[in-house]
Formats: sequence, C-alpha cells, structure tokens
Amino acid sequence: MRIFNKPWSSLPCMAAILAIYALAVYAQPPSPPRSAPAKVGGVPVADVLERLGAKQEQGATAKEFDSYSSHFDRTDPNRDGKHTKEEYVDNGGYMTPQARAGIFRAADGNADGVVTKAEYVLNRIITDEAKAIVAAMDDDRDGKVERAEFVKHAAKLLSDRKLAEQVYAAFDANADGAITIPEYLRVWGQWARTGRKPAEERIAARRAELPESAKEPDKQPTRPGAGRPAAGAPR
Repeated sequence: MRIFNKPWSSLPCMAAILAIYALAVYAQPPSPPRSAPAKVGGVPVADVLERLGAKQEQGATAKEFDSYSSHFDRTDPNRDGKHTKEEYVDNGGYMTPQARAGIFRAADGNADGVVTKAEYVLNRIITDEAKAIVAAMDDDRDGKVERAEFVKHAAKLLSDRKLAEQVYAAFDANADGAITIPEYLRVWGQWARTGRKPAEERIAARRAELPESAKEPDKQPTRPGAGRPAAGAPR
C-alpha cells in the first residue's frame, strides 16, 4: 500500500487506481454512521482511533484546510456551499458516476443527501489520515494489510493484542485475512464520526485555532495537489 506524494499531473496511472478504489467503495452497501458500534472490545471507538494515532481535524494544518476548501469550491459550480447528488454524481467530471456515488456517500456524514464544505473537508482529513496510518503497517508493501501485519503494529499502539485482533476483525469485512482501502475506510470513517459533533461544528472549532489562511480559504489560492495524498477522496 503506497502513499503518493506527487501532484496528480505527474502520476498518469492515478486515475485508473482511483477508479478501481472508488468502484470498490461503491460496491459496498450503504452503512450510515449511526449504525457503527460505540465500542469494540469494550473500548470506545474514539479511543481506539486515538491510540492508533488518529488526530482527525485536530491534526490538520492550515495548508491542508486551504487545499481541501479550495478544491471544494472548484467543484461547487453554483457556489452555494454544498454538493448535491446531481452536481457531484450525475454531472461531475471525475472518474465514473459509480465511483463518484461511492465517494459522495462516504462524505455525506449525516446521510441527508448533500455534502457541505465542512463534510467534504472532514472526510478528506479522516480518510487521508487513516490511509497513512494503515499503510505504515503494510510491511511487504503489497497493497493490502494482512492480519499478522496489522496485529503486530496495532498491538503495540493499543497495548492490547486481543483488542488489536478485534479491531482487525471489524475492518476485515469479508474475513479473508487481508484488508484493503475500501474495507477499513468504511469502518474507520464511521468510528471517526460516532458520538462526535456534526462536521460543521468540528471544522469551525478547529479553524478557530488555525492561522487566518485557513479561516478564509476562498481568499487563499493554493497549488493543485497541495496537502495530503488525495487517493480515494471526494474530488
């Protein structure tokens, strides 16, 4: 599992990789955040993610906020601060409609049929961070994380081997002993929102702590491709 740091223009194969990833996400049935369990192995899911290294919006930088917000604006044609299914899925210009539908569903945290800028930004933060954390456990760099790899690393982070095995079981949707990006992102994304405030409140609170550039993203143009790796994020 590799994390790409180069701009999109220098990665000619990225579009194909993204299409495969997003189609895999789309193939999974909808699972709203409210269906996620509050605990795994008796431990709150928020604590599990924190112990694995997740900082979520608290770990995002002003540059990342600017980049994510700027991209949202470029894909919001009527500048009303939200993506509708018609705008993003039906009339979008990235990948395929099926791929866009899967990504749209992942970003729609409250399942109300629209993706606000805050939901978009929060989803980018959550998914990019999750991929970086789990990718670091892919010792043989074969594009998937086997049970032994995950448990070896997670047992240290969680200080509990049994809990690490339970977390892996939750991520491994088809129980084949190897997790891919769509599998673990679906669960991770639910856990990252369970028991938390709406995206608007979370993003506003973090922005208040950041430099001025992140508070007024529309006035701060950024270079395309800046910020964290964008593989699998809503485009």
